[in-house]
This record gives sequence, C-alpha cells and structure tokens, in this order.
Amino acid sequence: MPLSPAAAQLSAALQARAERVTVARATLMEAFRDALPGAASGDNARSTLATLLYEIAEHGIVDLPVSRTKWDAGLPALPEQVRIPTAPPATSSTPRQHVSWRPELNWAYGARLTPSQTEDLLACNRWFRDTHSRRPAPLPLRERSYEIFRYEKRLDALITGALFAPGRLTLDQLATYREPPPLAHHRLSDGDSMLVVENSDTYATLRHLLIPAPGRIGYIAFGSGRAFEASVENIAEIPGIRRIIYYGDLDAEGIAIPARASINGIQHGLPPIEPATVLYRLLLAHEPTVGDIIANDRALSLVEWLPEELRQAAHTLLSKGQRLAQEATNRNELSVEQDWRR
Repeated sequence: MPLSPAAAQLSAALQARAERVTVARATLMEAFRDALPGAASGDNARSTLATLLYEIAEHGIVDLPVSRTKWDAGLPALPEQVRIPTAPPATSSTPRQHVSWRPELNWAYGARLTPSQTEDLLACNRWFRDTHSRRPAPLPLRERSYEIFRYEKRLDALITGALFAPGRLTLDQLATYREPPPLAHHRLSDGDSMLVVENSDTYATLRHLLIPAPGRIGYIAFGSGRAFEASVENIAEIPGIRRIIYYGDLDAEGIAIPARASINGIQHGLPPIEPATVLYRLLLAHEPTVGDIIANDRALSLVEWLPEELRQAAHTLLSKGQRLAQEATNRNELSVEQDWRR
C-alpha cells in the first residue's frame, strides 16, 4: 500500500532537508510544520507526528532510534533524531548552463539534486514547455504520470520524495490529483453519523442489524483495510455527516488505519474519527489470538487513538503479541447486545 497522503507530504518535506543521513529533531519539526502546518499546530500534534513517523518507518523511508535514550519523555514519545537509510549522497544536478528550467522549476537552479531527480525534473520540464500555452485539463495521478514519464506509477513514488517538498513541485502545477479509492457505503437513515467497518463480513453483519433500527447512524461504510486512509476523503462529499465512528481489528495495523485516516480526513474538513467504544469493549472481552509483539513505545503511540478506558487493555494485548479480529464479535452476539447501537 502507498503512504497515506499526510505521510507522503511529511516524507517529501523531510527528504528535502536530508543533507545528512541523520536528521536532527529540529529539522524534523521544521519539516512537519512546512508539510502539515495545520496538524503541526493542532492539539494532537504530537500524536499526529508519531503516527506519521511510524508509518514512514514501516515503509523503510526512515529508521527510528532503537535506544530508548534517543526518544523524549512525552506521550507518545518522539525521537530525538531519525536516519534516512537509503538517502544517496547529494550531488549537483546537470550543470545549470546546460538546463533552462521552466519558471515552475526555478527552484531547481539552487537545489542539490541526484542524477535520478534531475532526469525526473527534465521530464517535467519538457511537459511544462509543451503545455505552457494552455492550461491542461486535470487528469488523475496515474494518467498524468504516464503522459509525462511513460510510466503510470512514477508520480506515486515521486510525491513522497524531495521533489515534492514544500516550495517545489505540486500536483496542482502538474494539473493532477490523487483520486481516492471509492468508499462503499449504505444509507440507513437521516442520522448525522457514519460507522466505518474495517472488514467485509463484520460490515455485512452490522449493516444487517442496523437496517431496522439505525439510531443516529445515517450511513454504514466498508473501510476495506488500509484503503480507508485515502477513501475517507469521499465522506466530505456526503452532506450531513458530523460524526465518523470506526470499528476494526485490535492489532497494530487495525488501530493505525483509523488514526492515519483521521489525519487525512481533518485536512479535508472532516471531524476526527472516533473509535466505536462499545464495540471495542465487547471485542476485548473475547479470548485473543497470536499476533505480533509490538514494542512498548509503539504500543503506547497506537493506543492513543482509543478511548482512555480501553488503552491499558489494548496496550497489554499488543505488548504480549496478541490480537483480536473484529469478527470475534459476530452476528449472534451483536444481535443480543444493544449498547453498541448508541
């Protein structure tokens, strides 16, 4: 799966500042403020940054410190520095006198570019040259990528890198946009809440049970795992939604998905995504199965998204290498329990 939109923005800003393999805390915070100024100044800035850093690290873009002494004492903890393991040594681009950059790329004259970055910019330069007399009609990202690079996935890779850092290339300049995957949903009532469910069978169960008595829940949606990190944007097109509630697996990925989706949704004017507290409480009453052992700091960061009353139990679950699939709360149980409908 690609990086979530917010993580891609932070990754690009961070790599543009990575003149050395080790990136200090001050530089990290500067990249965060430039990439996501609203999130960086918000009440949940620390949790947002921790969530995005772990995501970037999971994609191998940065290495987080192993030693606990390299993290601060906050909650969740933040690293004093990160490493960019694959960052190639910065070299000069094609000599300036050999390249006449289009006005959109004037920043490239003073940038330190790798040969690969230079080649990518030259392709964009040609595209700007060929389209300068007209404003190209917007195209989805992969269609524009094919047009510029003759490879439909090239922009997917570039938007997480230094060329798309703040003040450099933008999707708007290239008349393109990331098309979020569709969000399958079903209208239940005139209620102002949407319940998003991670997996398909639990979605079908909850939809079946809610149809006769939906309460405040106006829509139920199928999150489809990590796809929801981007498809959440579609909710902005549905009028009357004032509350988004999420129910997924209790494991590292299942908790990270709504936390990352919430960051993206807030950037599109949506309310923060809330956990379906009663459903998670019912889930925690089941016998866990074997999962991945999650390090203490990572577990503490993950459970910040959950309501305070459930954090300790969820932290213990993750730290012990256990998990709970949402399918444990099956149709038989949920048809008897009623509190989760509120």
